Amino acid sequence: MSKKPANTKLTNDKKLKIRNLYVQGISDEQGNRTTYNLDQLYKDHNVAKSTLYRVAQKENWKLERDKFQEKYLADLDAQRTKDLTEESKKFDINSLNLAKALMATVGQNIRANTDNINNGSKHFQPSQLNALANAALASQKLAKLALGETTENVNLNANIQDEAFREAMELLDSIADGRRESDDKAVH
Repeated sequence: MSKKPANTKLTNDKKLKIRNLYVQGISDEQGNRTTYNLDQLYKDHNVAKSTLYRVAQKENWKLERDKFQEKYLADLDAQRTKDLTEESKKFDINSLNLAKALMATVGQNIRANTDNINNGSKHFQPSQLNALANAALASQKLAKLALGETTENVNLNANIQDEAFREAMELLDSIADGRRESDDKAVH
């Protein structure tokens, strides 16, 4: 019959080490946390089971473990929130830069079209100008959302812009008609 190996004494250093493993567990390089129960710990550290359970109960290790777990999860949630907030900020900055670039492109096309009209060259069709106006509106909405502003007023502005767009188109048509008439007169 084999004898059970003798348990070692539960010294203060060993008790502190076991307590920390029980209350806090161990984290690996990836941040994964492993916790231990008292049955694992008394076997791994070769101490008397009854002694370890008595000390754990007397010193409220279970309560400490629950408090540690609660704080650990709260800290983890706070870190995740911070990380997501930083990602959101980066995304909003990228969206704002994209909106600026889109608005600049629309502006360049409008200026080029105006130059073409002034030079008597081919200019945009109304549908092309409408597409540019819609692109400008979309970039405005994108920028407002990136800045955390509401886009409800943008819809109101869009209705006003549609009316302004129609007026601008009528003005462009009248300029084009005037140029055609002046070109026709110059030929005769």
